[in-house]
Amino acid sequence: MFRHRELAAKIAALTEDLEELRSEKNLLLASLAYTEEDAADKFPKDIAAMEQSMKRLEEQEQKYSAELDAALNEYAGLWEQAQGFDLVQFYETKQAIRSGKEQEAENRAQEVFGEKYSPLLMFDSKKAVSRMLHEDMERQAVWRMVRQAQKEQQTSRKKNEPER
Repeated sequence: MFRHRELAAKIAALTEDLEELRSEKNLLLASLAYTEEDAADKFPKDIAAMEQSMKRLEEQEQKYSAELDAALNEYAGLWEQAQGFDLVQFYETKQAIRSGKEQEAENRAQEVFGEKYSPLLMFDSKKAVSRMLHEDMERQAVWRMVRQAQKEQQTSRKKNEPER
């Protein structure tokens, strides 16, 4: 359970790092707007600097992508191992742990980005992590299990009630 929680937090952090890299890459590409006077002097220098930055960002993106893939694979393996557990209890425990870890990740992102922090980007990252971890399917499966257990309890009660 703890390794599962650690991996979920690592996946969230890696997803945030990838989003940050992609944003930085887009900012670099958007900064290519020049006036005609500046273009001849600044353009070659800026292109060289941007090529270096792009190379560094691509290397970091590959590194984070590889780490994310490894974490997702390990998460999937742990999820397979967890199939023997009570999935409802497992889900509830995971959700209880998750809220604290999400808040930690959000606080860390706010510290790192300062004024550039975007709640919308954080929300999108949380949704992306949820998609990668197939949490919608998990939530639906748990909901079906709870409904089935409730129906079985109601049926059992009706059978055990004395007739009037």
